[in-house]
Amino acid sequence: MSEHRHRRIELAGIAVAATTAAIICVFSYLTDQPCRQNLASSNQIDLLEGNLPDHWWVFGSLSAKEVNLKSAQDGVVEVDVLANSPSWSDVSSGVSYTAGLFAPGWYEFTGQFRADADAVAGYGGQIEVRSSRWSFVMKAESHQEDTWKNIDVYFRPADSDPVAEVSCRFWGNSSHRAGRAFLRNMRLVRLAGAPPPMGPQADLERKEEARLGKPERPGGRSVVGAAVTLLFLGSLIGVCWRLLE
Repeated sequence: MSEHRHRRIELAGIAVAATTAAIICVFSYLTDQPCRQNLASSNQIDLLEGNLPDHWWVFGSLSAKEVNLKSAQDGVVEVDVLANSPSWSDVSSGVSYTAGLFAPGWYEFTGQFRADADAVAGYGGQIEVRSSRWSFVMKAESHQEDTWKNIDVYFRPADSDPVAEVSCRFWGNSSHRAGRAFLRNMRLVRLAGAPPPMGPQADLERKEEARLGKPERPGGRSVVGAAVTLLFLGSLIGVCWRLLE
C-alpha cells in the first residue's frame, strides 16, 4: 500500500512538472516574439518630442555640458555647441538619436534643418541618417542660415540590424568655437506599403538577403517549436492522469 502510494506521488509530481513546463513554454512563446510585434501599432516616432536630453546623446569630443538642446517656438529645436575650447573641432562632433525600428517594412525619415555654415571659414553642420551599412547625408549650405533644408528619404532596415541613427554633426576650425543648428518636424514614419518611386530610397533588407541569403524567420520556428512541445507535454500529462486513476 505504501509502495502504491509512493508511486502515485511520483506520478503526481511528474504531472505537476509537466504542467508547469507547459505553462512556461506558452509564456516563453508569448514573450519571445520579436520585439517588432510590440511596435507594430506605432506608425511613427517623433524625434523632437519629450525631454530632449533623454533621447539625444552627445558624440565626438564634446561633453554633455558643452551642448544645449532647447525647444523654441513653433516646434523648432535649437542645438547649440557651447564649447569654450577648440578641441572639439579636431573630431567632428554633435548629437544623435537612435531608434529601434522593430516592425518590419519601409520607413520614411522626414524633417527640416538649418545650421550656421561658412565654407571659407571652415565650419558647418549636417544631418545624417544611418542604418546598417547605409547612410544619407545633407549638409547645410554656406551663408544660408535662414534657409530650411527639407529631408525626405525612404529605407527598409535590415532584419539583422533594425535600427536607425539620426545625427546632427558639426565641424569647425580653431577660430570658430561654436556650432548651431535648428531642427523641425523630424519623424520616422513606418509606411503601410512600398515607398513612392521618386526620392532617395534604400532597401537594406534586400541587400542583406543578396549578401547573406534569406534568413529563416524566428517567428516560424517559435510557432512550430511551441506546438510540438505542447503536444508532447499534453500527451505526457494525459498518460500520467490515467495512471493516477
